Amino acid sequence: MKAFLRSTLATLALSTLMAGAHADPHHKHRVCNDCGKVTGVRVVEKDGKGGATGVIVGGVAGGLLGNQIGSGTGRDLATVAGAVGGAYAGKHIEGKMKKVKTWIVNVRFENGRTRSYDFANDPHMHKGDRVRRNGDRIVRG
Repeated sequence: MKAFLRSTLATLALSTLMAGAHADPHHKHRVCNDCGKVTGVRVVEKDGKGGATGVIVGGVAGGLLGNQIGSGTGRDLATVAGAVGGAYAGKHIEGKMKKVKTWIVNVRFENGRTRSYDFANDPHMHKGDRVRRNGDRIVRG
C-alpha cells in the first residue's frame, strides 16, 4: 500500500510540475516572421495595354473622317488631326477592350507587418486563411 501511495504521489507531483511548465508566464510564443493571416481580398479591373492595332485602326479611321471635312489646306489639316486623334483614341479603346483582373491579397504577419500581394489569377484565398511567405509570394499554410 505504501508503494502505491508513493507511486501515486510521485505521479501527481510530476503531472503538476508538467502542467506548471505550460502555464509559465515567462514562456514566450516564438514569432514566425513568414507566417500570417489574410486580412482581405479584392479584385480590381484595370485597362489592358493598347497596342499597334489600336493605333493603326484608329489612325486610319480618324484620317478618313478628317478627310471628309473642309477643302484644300483645311482638308489636309483635318486629315492629319483626325489621324492623330484617331490613333490616340484607338490605343485607349483597345486598352479598354483588353481589361485585366488583378486579385490583391492583404496579409498581416505574426510580427505585425502587413503587405499586399498581386495575383494575375484567382489565388483562391479568403479572409482569415493562414498563409506563409515563400520568397516574394505567399502560399497557403
